[in-house]
Amino acid sequence: MQIELLSPSLIDVPSDAKKVYPDAVAALAESFQQIGQRVPVEVITSASGRFRLVFGAKRLQAAASLGIEIRAIVRQPAEFASNAEIRRTSISEALYRHKLTALEHSIDVADWCAIWRAAHPVKRGPKAKQELSADSALNSDDEQMETAEAFSGTFSEAAQRFLKISRRNVFNALKIAGISADLRDRIDLNRDLADNQAALLDIAAQPYERASRVVDLLVDGKAATVADAIALIDEVPRSNPPASWEKLNDRFTRLKPNEQDAFFAMNEAAVMRWVAERKAARR
Repeated sequence: MQIELLSPSLIDVPSDAKKVYPDAVAALAESFQQIGQRVPVEVITSASGRFRLVFGAKRLQAAASLGIEIRAIVRQPAEFASNAEIRRTSISEALYRHKLTALEHSIDVADWCAIWRAAHPVKRGPKAKQELSADSALNSDDEQMETAEAFSGTFSEAAQRFLKISRRNVFNALKIAGISADLRDRIDLNRDLADNQAALLDIAAQPYERASRVVDLLVDGKAATVADAIALIDEVPRSNPPASWEKLNDRFTRLKPNEQDAFFAMNEAAVMRWVAERKAARR
């Protein structure tokens, strides 16, 4: 492994790389100007003299926007067994390093699971069923849950918690990743929607045409929830808007355990009052 200074123009970004948002590029470019590039990107060299990006798309675009060279770990093709290994490395780096939206996390987990499935074909009957790619679909909820259990079982319990890759997490990820790619691109325009797992699962459960209309209504701000969008599509009266506590609960359930603990600590008096009232009511 060696680290070199490369021109961003010599580095090719894979077509399946995550979208990079302008604000992220601008913020990183500002950081580069202030403290320099602390973490190198990773690339693979080729006989043509160009390089393929493994990870670091935001850093690459930030350097390109400043017109400066970028520090890169340069690896040889022989260091990777296959394109799937390159993709797995990219996914691992994203899961361990970055805060992903629920949509991004689901796609990465589903891709990783597909790579694992391709290496471990499911045996049904006399012939093994070969899983083809990240785009290959499982046929039923039972198959998805079976795959989710087997794939998540390859990780320790600690890794499952940290990476949000338990059996249920993987099952939900497979569902969300099943949303059509063009709809996922539109969902990405609304970061709140892209980070709302419950809404994504509701969208995934809809047929394509209906899901497309739901996404349009949510992204355009004409509906606040999937239920509202469906009510508009079906031309039925909308349900009452959610109460303040329901909105708060929706955000609370998406917090990490340590963040939930901090919320409890900040509202300890209210929590203790509620507990005392519950105990009194049971007497």
